[in-house]
This record gives sequence, structure tokens and C-alpha cells, in this order.
Amino acid sequence: MLKERRFAVEQVRAEFLKAEAVIDQAAIDAANCLATALQQRAAANLPLGTGSKAIEMLMDMSALIVKARQLAIDVHGELAMLPAEIGVRNYGDISQCPAVALQPEPAAPNLRVVA
Repeated sequence: MLKERRFAVEQVRAEFLKAEAVIDQAAIDAANCLATALQQRAAANLPLGTGSKAIEMLMDMSALIVKARQLAIDVHGELAMLPAEIGVRNYGDISQCPAVALQPEPAAPNLRVVA
């Protein structure tokens, strides 16, 4: 059973790293596409409103991909803890995990109302 759990950890890790790599490239490509659309509209001397809906959609797409990229960063910490939770000890190279993903949630600040 431990063998199957270790195999599961390895499979999830491999697929996650592939997904993470394409998310980063997708963010780059979406931003480049948005910039190119804006530059080419101007270069073609088209009215400012030309392609406005498409440009807005490209912007939304870019923002969603960046949000997905942040989720990938956040999930690193969760996945890094998973092997121990299922009894797979001394496993994993967390060197590819961003430092922010491995940090515990910050404690809520102590705020007081003063008059």
C-alpha cells in the first residue's frame, strides 16, 4: 500500500509541474497577445474603438491566467504537505516550491480600537 501511495505522489507531482509550466507560458503569451493587439491597432491607424470587445476579452483572459498562476503557486504548499498526510515519509524535493508557498499563513494582526 505504501508503494501505491508513493506512486500516487510521484504521478501527481509530475502532472502538476507540467501544468505549472504551461500556466506560466500561457500568462506570457496572453500578455503578449494583448500588447500586440493594441500595438497593431495603433500601427494600422484604426479608430480607438476598433476591436474594443476583443481587447477587453484578452485583458480578462490575461487576468484569469494570472489568477490561475497564483493558484498554482498557492497549491505548492498544499501538495508539499500531502505526502506526510498519507503516510509517505521522507519524500519529495521541495526545491521547486516557491518560498511563499511553504510559509504558514500569517497570524491575524492584533488590532485594538482606541479612543
